Amino acid sequence: MSPRRDDQRASRPGQEARADRPIEPRVPEGITGRELDKDVQAELRGLSKETAERVARHMVAAHLLEESDNETALAHARFAARLGGRVGAVRETHGIIAYRAGDFRTASRELRTSVRITGRTDVLPMIADSERGLGRPERALDIASSEDASDLSAAAAIELIIVVAGAYADTGDIETALSTLEIPALRHKVDGRWQVRLWVAYADLLDRAGRADEAKRWIALAADADTEGLTDAAERLGRPAPQPQEEPAWADDEQVSVLDAYDPDADADADADADADAEDADVDEIDEDDADDEQVSVLDAYDPDADADADAEDADVDEIDEDDADDDTETAQDSEADDADDADDAEFAADQQAEDEDDQARHTGESA
Repeated sequence: MSPRRDDQRASRPGQEARADRPIEPRVPEGITGRELDKDVQAELRGLSKETAERVARHMVAAHLLEESDNETALAHARFAARLGGRVGAVRETHGIIAYRAGDFRTASRELRTSVRITGRTDVLPMIADSERGLGRPERALDIASSEDASDLSAAAAIELIIVVAGAYADTGDIETALSTLEIPALRHKVDGRWQVRLWVAYADLLDRAGRADEAKRWIALAADADTEGLTDAAERLGRPAPQPQEEPAWADDEQVSVLDAYDPDADADADADADADAEDADVDEIDEDDADDEQVSVLDAYDPDADADADAEDADVDEIDEDDADDDTETAQDSEADDADDADDAEFAADQQAEDEDDQARHTGESA
């Protein structure tokens, strides 16, 4: 009975295809899957408990290994997507890891799928940049002019503007690329922060335009302001990478407060401290007024009149020359890319069906 059952299993349709599936990568010890954000864990509840825990462990492993071992991180993200491909957060993770690894075709496909499932559009800059990586800057411009792009947060909108400038540069139009970045956020804080990634992108374009001295000044500004290591500006200038400052511990704050409470000179200096506090308050009011002047609203990033140097026509991505002599070739390439994306989706569907058949066969064997 047993040998015949094994023969039947070996001859089941799809057995050969399942044999070609990748081996499950080993999850590092100590990872439970509960390290994921609660929102992501909530999305995984649509899966069975066993599958959800398995997917969560691979997602955590992918994020953990991303900086040290890109290839293994991508393998974990890919395997998680095979198990939980109907969950938007899983597809988004796979797309982000693939994007950072330079696998732009996979990134574009997975991130587009995640947007369809979740409706979250903050990954649009990565989708647009993936299109650039695939040699299709015109698609990046189309994404920037889409309705979804109008709902982006300030940070995501600035990232998309950087991608748009890069797309123009890809076509050889460096001047339009430069003017695209000359928005209020280039010289003003947004949400209380300088946009150092915008500065580095602007410096790169200045360098390509032959304005090396200006480029170096913007890189120096970015290196001085980038305390979080968001750019490589410091490394370009030969400086050590910035180290984030540690926040004072609560216990340290408490100890300082206790010592202050028993300062024997506190009463004698009370009047002098009061005068000093009054002077500090006046200075703080002036600083707050200056800070308010430096802020820029999200809408200003899209206001064509907010900055005299920001030309709205440069950001108009609809004016792609439809009469270009290479249109037929580009259309054929786009069609081939779409066919490849459809083939990838079909392969994923086949893998998912095979996974379901395996689960059903396993349960049937256990029942027997």
